[in-house]
Amino acid sequence: MNCFLRSFPLVCAVVLLAAHGACAADSEFEPLFNGRDFTGWRFSLQKTGDPWPENWKVKDSVIALTGGMRPHLVTVREFGDFEVKFEWRTLVPKFNGGFYIRCKPDAGNNQIRVDRNTEGAFLAGSLTGAKASPTLQRATGEWNEWRVLVKGTAVTLWCNGKLAWEATGLVPARGHIGLQAEGTPMEFRNLLVREIK
Repeated sequence: MNCFLRSFPLVCAVVLLAAHGACAADSEFEPLFNGRDFTGWRFSLQKTGDPWPENWKVKDSVIALTGGMRPHLVTVREFGDFEVKFEWRTLVPKFNGGFYIRCKPDAGNNQIRVDRNTEGAFLAGSLTGAKASPTLQRATGEWNEWRVLVKGTAVTLWCNGKLAWEATGLVPARGHIGLQAEGTPMEFRNLLVREIK
């Protein structure tokens, strides 16, 4: 029996264990968006009885931002340490948007930029080590996969499977997750979060 055949059972076992580990890790995530409506979300400056803003819609399991400068979309829940994964795409070549981490109830701070040529830069907060990462993004109309790990004062961003940056200095210790409306149409889907205890 050659070496490959003798080692084949071991190779299969390693592959199966790795797959099991990946599934276990994925099972720790829960949806931030249910794909049907905005349960678990509110818009910035929302008051009781306010109608849902026209610029945020749900279409084909996607959060569709049709444009408009405000309001922003913010989770009802607060988060401390967490990991979040999501996909976004822009529908126009020139775009401006953002993804909020540990932000205020009405957003406005701790924004990772989703702006043309400054994607990944940090705005409205102090974070040492964050930087724009436009070369890691895909073309207009294609989905980008972002992953953000927030632990203590440290934040790590991956864009389309590649490390964009590791940074420190994030405050406060808890806050909301949000999506910014900044005048251009964008879409978001597969928003998943894992709280770190």
